[in-house]
Amino acid sequence: LENWESDCVRFLKQLTKHPWITADRPKYIFHVPVEFMFPEIKDSYSEKIEKPMDLTTAESKLLQGASYETVEEFVNDISLIFTNAISFNQTGHDIGEPTSCAYYEVSTHLLKYSRWLSLEVLQTHLIDSPSSPVVEKGSASSWKMTIQNREMARKEMENIVFNENIEKRYDPREKFTWTEQECDKLLKSLRHTSDHKHMSYFIQELFPADYYAYIKKPMAWEKCKKKFDDGQYDTLGDIVEDLRLIFSNALKYNAKVRELSDVSRSAYSSAIHMSRKLEAAIDKMLLSVADRIGREKIDLITSQREMEAMRREEEEQMKLQWEKEHPSKVEIKTTIKVIHPRGSRRQKPTDFEFPFYDEEDDREDSQDDTLRHAKSLFEKQIKARAAMKEISLAVGIHVYRKLDKRAAARAWAYRMAYTAFVERKRKEEKLKAFKKNSREESSCKQTNMCVSTALNDTNRKQIKICLQKKSVSKRKLLTSL
Repeated sequence: LENWESDCVRFLKQLTKHPWITADRPKYIFHVPVEFMFPEIKDSYSEKIEKPMDLTTAESKLLQGASYETVEEFVNDISLIFTNAISFNQTGHDIGEPTSCAYYEVSTHLLKYSRWLSLEVLQTHLIDSPSSPVVEKGSASSWKMTIQNREMARKEMENIVFNENIEKRYDPREKFTWTEQECDKLLKSLRHTSDHKHMSYFIQELFPADYYAYIKKPMAWEKCKKKFDDGQYDTLGDIVEDLRLIFSNALKYNAKVRELSDVSRSAYSSAIHMSRKLEAAIDKMLLSVADRIGREKIDLITSQREMEAMRREEEEQMKLQWEKEHPSKVEIKTTIKVIHPRGSRRQKPTDFEFPFYDEEDDREDSQDDTLRHAKSLFEKQIKARAAMKEISLAVGIHVYRKLDKRAAARAWAYRMAYTAFVERKRKEEKLKAFKKNSREESSCKQTNMCVSTALNDTNRKQIKICLQKKSVSKRKLLTSL
């Protein structure tokens, strides 16, 4: 295989790792020709689709060689797989058929994802062509492998990802949410051991004396980490903006003096190196997060559609059961027309009068109308019950979250109170020890002061010391001898 063919194989392998079409347990089938997988729709599929394509066929043509001459031809065949699925399921999607709706929406997203992925993985084979058409957003049936298309794809992903809110934990002891995991990956991507030399300038907030004269908003890695741990970031774009600010500030400050100082030159080159590494990590995050956001939206719509279909099926079964238990005994529709003639409601004069209207009340009642009315009431009751169920579920979730927040607040208050209690006890013990030491020192000083004062007093009584030599008698001395 040539170099571009190897890159195409890498692009195809990464595409087939998508959760919807992974080869191990695919949720939607795009690996096999439709005629073989669903023979019952072979005729209708061949009428609508002129050039069938699937992932296995595209991979076989690529590995055989000589089937594709450029990267763009291979990418067009990949896009054709999902374009065919959109075209074939368009009619079923319009009438609300569940399977057609699912494949239509999934193919729409996969077509957009394959465009993002191809422009990212195959960027070394892109050409600069300002005159070629540019796909700004959405699911285009085909696209040119140009630098301009990659820039537009990146902007599209940034608009999706950077506006995504960060789902925060209620309890710091819990695991990170998936959005918090993405933020943590970005922070850790700058702290690899191999980048310690370059990153040492940007970890702590240690800036020169004149730094604030050139930089309005200083930023460091530890400050970003602290803001993330404290939950101060609301969207993914907020943390990306601060991380980019670290290196843009360094480039701005050291741009003019890098030729005069070795430290500035080293900091400038390190900022360039780490900025490129950060952008590579952002590119990887953009692709995965944009795909996940779109995938979760479609999964939610699909699950809601399935729940609605199940609800309708249950209602149909309940209707059939009701009709079975209450069979209609009238086979021929009979209409009874009751006519109230004008003025027939007049009563004898009484002590008070009722309002009277000269109207003609014509009513046509039948058993079928009665049954139809009963069925409509039954359907309204089912809908009201479903609405009540949704409201009860929403209220229950709201109450649960409130109780969870309250429990977390009480736990936090208990921890703070316990910490304050321990700190107060520690201070009290420290104060007691200090007072005890002070008393001992003061008593020692007082004793020393009394002795020194007595010695220095000139009027004190003099001390007389007498030394006597003890004499030994001769008799005792002879006795001892």
